[in-house]
Amino acid sequence: MTLIVILAALLAERLLGHVPGWGSPTLLRGYTRLLRRILPLAALWRGALAIPLVLVPLLGATAWLQRHLQEPLLQMLFSATVLFLCLGPRDLADDVKQWLSARQAQDHGQALRLGRLLQQGPGRQGVDGGPDSRGLLGALFIQSHERLFGVLLWYFAFGVTGAVLYRVISRLPRLLIEHEDSPAANAAELLHALAAWIPARLTAMLFGLAGSLDDAIKEYRSLRYQPSHGWRNHTWAVLAEVSSGSIEFETKEGLTEVPATLELAAREVLNLQFRALMILLAFVAVFTTGDWLA
Repeated sequence: MTLIVILAALLAERLLGHVPGWGSPTLLRGYTRLLRRILPLAALWRGALAIPLVLVPLLGATAWLQRHLQEPLLQMLFSATVLFLCLGPRDLADDVKQWLSARQAQDHGQALRLGRLLQQGPGRQGVDGGPDSRGLLGALFIQSHERLFGVLLWYFAFGVTGAVLYRVISRLPRLLIEHEDSPAANAAELLHALAAWIPARLTAMLFGLAGSLDDAIKEYRSLRYQPSHGWRNHTWAVLAEVSSGSIEFETKEGLTEVPATLELAAREVLNLQFRALMILLAFVAVFTTGDWLA
């Protein structure tokens, strides 16, 4: 059932991703605003207690519903719906294609704005070097993990409750960013890094398997000997640099080369994402075969 749920959620995201107005995290943002209205205490939301206030009701409701749905079909529909809502909120391919279209149309203002949005990532305000640097490619791999692979890996490990947990945790730093140096914001970034520590490395491995594994391993070894800026930043560096090292480009002549332009590299990131997703689905199929035969 796990593979069917994942495929249904991915299909729903592909079909509904082009609906006007879709792709804004309105549900989670609205839920947080409702909690703030119920408990309008500024000091409470600046403290670390804000995190369980957001997490516990959502996780409790998800676990309760999953436990009390007896029919397998209802369980599958519920899991697929929740997983679908946990993905995104926008498809990375759509955002990249809009950015590429703006560059092709020489709409520099729009291209710069979209490039900066794509460069947003955990624990950072942006990537140094502007949208025409390798930092953008690393940010795309991080975005791919945050929008897709992180949620899928948590779902595979812990079910629909795990998907909800990672989705909320990954958004908490932005939801609690009103006070950057507050205990709530710092605790949210710490919790996000903890939740991503293993999945980020698994995602980097998937990208390596989907591309140039030798180059990905080389990047990983080089990162081991570089001065560390803390284990949290190192997690995102592994995801960005190791995945970027796996980029390769197959020419019409069958030769393998590194993309010569930023546009080709961005498109290759999307190709790598698709191939990495296929590899992950193959692993899921292998590990869930026993459930089908039982």
